Amino acid sequence: MALITGLVSLILTACIGVYFLIERGPWLLPLGILGLITVYAYTPLITRSPLLCLIAPGLGFGPLMVMGTDFVLTGHYSWTAAMASLVPFFLVNNLLLLNQFPDVEADRQIGRNHLPIRIGRKFSSIVYAIFLCLTYVAILAGCLLRVLPPGALIGLFTLILAVPVMRGVMRYADDIPKLLPFMTKNVIINISTPVLIALGLFFNRYFL
Repeated sequence: MALITGLVSLILTACIGVYFLIERGPWLLPLGILGLITVYAYTPLITRSPLLCLIAPGLGFGPLMVMGTDFVLTGHYSWTAAMASLVPFFLVNNLLLLNQFPDVEADRQIGRNHLPIRIGRKFSSIVYAIFLCLTYVAILAGCLLRVLPPGALIGLFTLILAVPVMRGVMRYADDIPKLLPFMTKNVIINISTPVLIALGLFFNRYFL
């Protein structure tokens, strides 16, 4: 049943993509093809490669979704959407990465080969910290380069939560019960940071 649901969803998604290709032109095709490949190959192939397993979730929820939506709405790609897409790219990669920490043994038994399995939770927590820092670097860089408007800086407010979460993840990487509260807070960071940036973009667009 799950397989049938997935295949039907994939076909419907492809049909919607064809519609937007007709409406907006062929430049949307590369994102669509990459998206379909990512969905179809995720379980049988991507989860067997630590690097691909690390970046595939963020690729789907970041550049593919954000830039694809921007193109559908405007008919062209923009540096604003490209830079903004880096925020969910790093955050969603981190979300899936951290969620793999409690499942190392179970995932290893069914043949998965993600980063915590390959290099261990401790070193994976360093990757988590780097990606979390890069999230905020992307916001700052976008504003400094004037690709993102100043209102996007409101996304930096989640640093108040991100700093202790990063420290907690690195400290309790191998202690799952103590790690769980930081996993919950990481979800809050994932949701609130893009929402704040979206509010900042909206404010700049309609009030400045």
